[in-house]
Amino acid sequence: MKKNLEYNLNSPVSALLIFGGVTLLGLFLLGLLSQLLITAIKRPEASMRIAAVFQDVLVFIVPAFVAALLSTRLPARLLAVDRKPDLRAIFGAVIVLLVASPALNYIIDWNQSWQLPESMAAVEEYMRNMEERAQAATELLLGGHSVGSLIMSVLIVAVLAGFSEELFFHGALQRILMATRINAHVVIWLVAFIFSAFHMQIHGLVPRMLLGAFFGYLLWWTRCLWIPVFMHIFNNAVVVVSCWKNGLPAADGDVPDYLSGLPVGVQIAIFALSVILTAVALRYLYLLVKHDKHTGSISDSSAEHTPLA
Repeated sequence: MKKNLEYNLNSPVSALLIFGGVTLLGLFLLGLLSQLLITAIKRPEASMRIAAVFQDVLVFIVPAFVAALLSTRLPARLLAVDRKPDLRAIFGAVIVLLVASPALNYIIDWNQSWQLPESMAAVEEYMRNMEERAQAATELLLGGHSVGSLIMSVLIVAVLAGFSEELFFHGALQRILMATRINAHVVIWLVAFIFSAFHMQIHGLVPRMLLGAFFGYLLWWTRCLWIPVFMHIFNNAVVVVSCWKNGLPAADGDVPDYLSGLPVGVQIAIFALSVILTAVALRYLYLLVKHDKHTGSISDSSAEHTPLA
């Protein structure tokens, strides 16, 4: 499948430099604000939630908008926010995520068992410390057992984080890189890796990268950012509600695993069936989007219609 971009950048390199520069500035400002919040607010969960909002705005949302505004005459087109989402595509994407869940749970367990060679013990210790800090921050964000705490967690961890991260990684970074000569599949998997690595949890690197690639392909196929945004919010909301309901720590975005007690043969069969169903559902979703794009069923606000392939 060719890229067939429907947006033009004055210079992808300049766009990347602007994007990266504003992101670094946002990280710097976030560091200053975080210190002020820790000093001014004595409740750790409150300061963490406010810091999370600042992070989403300063580090994710602002760089994406600034880069789009300064790099093209059609910033909304670049960020892929100028199209209405197709409900059938959303339904198909939800089906993909549901049938993939058993396989993802096994991949999460496998990823959490990773151990680096003894020669890299110092690196592993550093990564574990980073992961423990990230885990502690996540538990603060999801702290509390009241309905009010649940609503706050859904708004921050699911809605705001889902929108801001998709805008940053896929709406801006992926779409800018797509304007270069890099192969489209390489771009999608590279952005998925960056998306996963940004969370600083090596023991969740693989499942999060797979989700990032799924969101990336959704954007590439549909050219509508709202579909991966919805799926990101849906995925995060399921985790938040599950952790709140079961009183579990949010370990790498995992949900309670009800399959680990089954015989090994049954687990292998479930994993294989999940992979097969996921492949079938992905193929169906791709063909649905491709057909609707050719027939014009998916809303397209562009003056010229550009087919997916």
